[in-house]
Amino acid sequence: MDRKGMKVAAKKAQRKHYWMIVAICLFASVFGVAYTSSTLSVSTNISISTPQTEDSTQSNDMYDVLQDLAVGNENDAREKVKQNQEQIVNNDTDATFGRRRGVIASLLNSFASGSMVIAVADAINSVTHNGGVSIAVPVILSLAVYIFVWLFIQETYRIVMARMLLEGRSYNKLPASRFFYPIHTRKWPRMAWTMFVENVFLFLWSLTIVGFFIKQYSYRMVPYIVAENPNIEALDAIRLSRRMMKGHKWECFVADCSFLGWYLLNLITFGLSGIFYSNGYNAAFFAEYYVYVRSMAKTTGIAGSEMLNDEYLYFKADPQTLHTTYADVAQSVAQLEQNLVPAPKPHGFTGFLSEWLGIRILHASAVNRYEEYREDLHQMQIGENILNGSIYPGRLAPAPMPFKFRESRTISADRSYSLVNLIMMFFIFCFVGWVWEVGLAFISEDMFVNRGTLHGPWLPIYGTGGVIILVLLKKLREKPALEFVAAMVLCGCLEYFSSWYLEMTHDGQRWWDYTGYFLNINGRICAEGLLTFGLGGLTIVYLLAPALDNLLSRIDARKLGIVAAVLLVLYCADQVYSAQHPNVGAGITDYKGSDTSLEAPTPYEIRKRSDGLS
Repeated sequence: MDRKGMKVAAKKAQRKHYWMIVAICLFASVFGVAYTSSTLSVSTNISISTPQTEDSTQSNDMYDVLQDLAVGNENDAREKVKQNQEQIVNNDTDATFGRRRGVIASLLNSFASGSMVIAVADAINSVTHNGGVSIAVPVILSLAVYIFVWLFIQETYRIVMARMLLEGRSYNKLPASRFFYPIHTRKWPRMAWTMFVENVFLFLWSLTIVGFFIKQYSYRMVPYIVAENPNIEALDAIRLSRRMMKGHKWECFVADCSFLGWYLLNLITFGLSGIFYSNGYNAAFFAEYYVYVRSMAKTTGIAGSEMLNDEYLYFKADPQTLHTTYADVAQSVAQLEQNLVPAPKPHGFTGFLSEWLGIRILHASAVNRYEEYREDLHQMQIGENILNGSIYPGRLAPAPMPFKFRESRTISADRSYSLVNLIMMFFIFCFVGWVWEVGLAFISEDMFVNRGTLHGPWLPIYGTGGVIILVLLKKLREKPALEFVAAMVLCGCLEYFSSWYLEMTHDGQRWWDYTGYFLNINGRICAEGLLTFGLGGLTIVYLLAPALDNLLSRIDARKLGIVAAVLLVLYCADQVYSAQHPNVGAGITDYKGSDTSLEAPTPYEIRKRSDGLS
């Protein structure tokens, strides 16, 4: 075994797909699949089981609540939930890692205390008036949800990781669509079943003294085997892994130990070195290790090695095979090349606005022609990447993956927007945000609450966030992972500054407060808000903004300009008036105290947000 050579190859693969591998390992950490010490998933997983108090004589967690309900001890179950809630309140002393308010804290607390199970039981009982059904159904549903998440998300993600890492070592392009590998191959249930059988075997071996430790290495190759051949039967995959690892378990253990220094550095750097380097390095190394063990198995002809039949994971298909398999793509690319009309890149101030900020002055025809030309080139590049072997040929896989070549540019995100359309999108985002928060307040409080510092039907923080994502992050649109992170940082800074500014200019008055939310900073921003910004940013950049731009571009430019001008006048007038007479009152500048943390937070509490800059 050439461990040094494998590590060199792993570093090369990591450099080639750095950000994608960072994302792969980060998702694994968040899902609790691997590398959990690099994120807060460890803390989250631990917090699912509430610690005992010193005078507690029984274990107070969700599973005990389920057990009491299952045997008919409903009163004991409710008492344990109450004790668990009190414990969470008493233990919530960390301002940053709040557990009293917000969606994340609510979900964690509902699982940790068991209140979710009681709530489901009460709801069913109110409908069926049958205590037995109300107890049995939540127990069954809770187990079903847990098993589904564990098998179909966590365990199958181990296969997804292996697949993407194996493709990445051989191909220059690694498409993000591979995150949906179980769905694209239509083998998701079979994959989940294989991982279930493996876990059953490991559980049975854990009942022995040393069996569990040894079998961890015996079954180490199962995710890679299934990633290569999703058609394989569960028992065949397990047997094959055991045969492949015969005589290799010790060297695999030594390989694990060779990363101990990186694990220590990961702890010292609070997970940062793991997220940005060592996790990906480790994952890429063991992909190389699988290739080594697979090669040994094929060379010696061990039983079952013929099922490792995805040769295109290791050797690129010849051009003739690719052109035959992707004949429709070759034809579409040829048509694009034939009809392609080159367009010069816009220069000067107009070119700068379009290229760097995604802003188009009026409906500049030169910019339109250039963007259409660039989109045609992009589509051609996708086809050529397939035909020249830069991307794994999914149609040639043991479980073929469908592929449809799209030539339409109607949803293309790589475009610039006219100033008028940006202004209109600003007000659309503002209005949608206002409707969202007013609607949540109406549902939870049964009353109309005009949210924000302004008096009109708009919340500028939504519009400002959406527009600055489109403008300032134009250069990142080709890299969704970076776009996601940048959107979180950018909008997080906007929200933090807005909170600080409003508080400084209005005698300490706050329009929102995230104190008690999980992972908050000074009550101004919180983790779930940042995640919402990231996901919302991706939705705006890749879906909403292109669709709105298409719709707005169909409207007469002069009429649209008049509407935009009127809205701007009304908005500025509202800003001037609200600077002296801000919108305050019930449901706007007051919020429930965090000492009621263990009451399930209402959507109104969860999304108590500001309008932004006044």
